[in-house]
Amino acid sequence: MSISKQRFIRAAGTTAAAFALIAGPSAVLSQTVPTAQAQPCVNGVVPGNPYVVNCNLPQRTPKVRGAAPDAGAIIACRHWPGCLSWYVNNPH
Repeated sequence: MSISKQRFIRAAGTTAAAFALIAGPSAVLSQTVPTAQAQPCVNGVVPGNPYVVNCNLPQRTPKVRGAAPDAGAIIACRHWPGCLSWYVNNPH
């Protein structure tokens, strides 16, 4: 290999390395972080937690102590002894 060809390859390698050092951090720093966007309700039922607002059920009416529980509370309290009576008789 001739000396001029070696110099050209060395210069090309140096240029590529310099470009990588300059462009690399700027590409990483320019990425935007996705923001979390939470819905005010849950798409499903959380067993044992009748206070979670469910997106699939009708909107809840204001809770009155001793009144009939809403559909979300009935579904969430299935198979949990005392859950429904605690929800109906205790204000939250």
